[in-house]
Amino acid sequence: MDAANLALSFASIINFIALMLMLRAVIKNRKVLRGYSIVGAFLTFVSIVGFEVAYYLLGNVIGFALGWATVAFWFIVFIYTLRQKLKGSDKEKKMVEP
Repeated sequence: MDAANLALSFASIINFIALMLMLRAVIKNRKVLRGYSIVGAFLTFVSIVGFEVAYYLLGNVIGFALGWATVAFWFIVFIYTLRQKLKGSDKEKKMVEP
């Protein structure tokens, strides 16, 4: 395995460990996600998908396999923040209407 793929595999393992810690925090307290930005969550999701494509093209099996958990997490964060924003705008509309 060349140095670039080895470095990417190592970074993917560290990223996966960080993801597990974040997931643990979210499972303990889902309200943690309320501070997340919708645009930031979406852009993070899209960038992670881009990394997945690169891992696939490079043939980096470790990064590709571990990365799907991160893709799923950020997709769920994006959907959750979007739903919270839509709920908030519905509440604001109800308060404004006579």
